[in-house]
Amino acid sequence: MNPETHVLLLDVDGVLVTPPEWFGARLLREHPELTRQFFQTAFYAASTGKSDLRTHLPGFIAALGRTQTADEFLHEWLESENHPNTPLLDDVRQLRAAGWRSYLATNQEAHRTRHLLHEVGLNEVVDGEFASCTVGYRKPDPQYFAEVTRRLGVAPEQIVFWDDNADNVASARAAGWQAHLYIGRGHFGRVMAGQNT
Repeated sequence: MNPETHVLLLDVDGVLVTPPEWFGARLLREHPELTRQFFQTAFYAASTGKSDLRTHLPGFIAALGRTQTADEFLHEWLESENHPNTPLLDDVRQLRAAGWRSYLATNQEAHRTRHLLHEVGLNEVVDGEFASCTVGYRKPDPQYFAEVTRRLGVAPEQIVFWDDNADNVASARAAGWQAHLYIGRGHFGRVMAGQNT
């Protein structure tokens, strides 16, 4: 396979970024009902580009019983998850040096997308992003994969996609992508080595 004719798309959470605990998981443990409602409504809207997450935070913070400003809360959230999977990022750098174009393919709202690119440093290993807030749909919605394919302007089978969520992988395969379930760096390396032959 010629990497110059193929594109590598990578999920973020659980693949390129692997914190010891997700901020949302801690909130769910401490405030299950409030947090579940927040993620199903306000966060969902922000992660599909329909609203700005920051505008939803003051009410949520108050409901949690915290005294932080929206900026303080957002900073705590983003920095707590600033744990890049450095060995995998090194692998992606090598693939790009071999001719692969790479992009983020992730369910994210705009503030974290910018943080991932510029603070976590993922902009150093990708050519761009297809965050759900940019695309307008979330994985595993088939419309997400259709829209990303359209924006890339390549045939679906030219897209190699990695995600740690089986539903997302199944939906990507249904869209014609070469989709793989991410289970670790070793498996990733073996599969991608085969892609380059």
